[in-house]
Amino acid sequence: MSKKYVVSNLVLSVFSHSTEDLSKVKHAVLNVLPTRLREKALIDEQVVQGHYGNPITLITARLRDKEDSEYAFKHILCSLNSTDRSIFVATLHRRVGPKNSLIYLRLSKQDAFLGSIMLMDGDDVIKVSATIVGVKSLRDLSDYVIKVFEECGLST
Repeated sequence: MSKKYVVSNLVLSVFSHSTEDLSKVKHAVLNVLPTRLREKALIDEQVVQGHYGNPITLITARLRDKEDSEYAFKHILCSLNSTDRSIFVATLHRRVGPKNSLIYLRLSKQDAFLGSIMLMDGDDVIKVSATIVGVKSLRDLSDYVIKVFEECGLST
């Protein structure tokens, strides 16, 4: 019997510095989502202060519907190029929460603005977190990710 894992929610968050155009940063976040889900995302903005007192806007986009979250998460994974897929699988152990049911990705904000989804390490990123129900171990999560790549016709 095949195990069923479900993405129960998806959260994207990004900082928009005072030197950036807020609308362009929002555009980058929404570009990560499939076109049909961009209107469904719940967008929240919170202004915080940077280390030197400069204003920084934290933009958070949420999908709470399980089907929408699942579809968007698979869209993100299927949009990664082969190098990023390999890196993602090889570093999966560093991208999970303490119970292995929370998975994290960091995506290039600039590439997202231009319409591409690419992994990136660093600070100027769009952070993606997905809660996957049913995952009990890192092995379960790895099996799920590999299955998603296979479903999109991609290998790692």
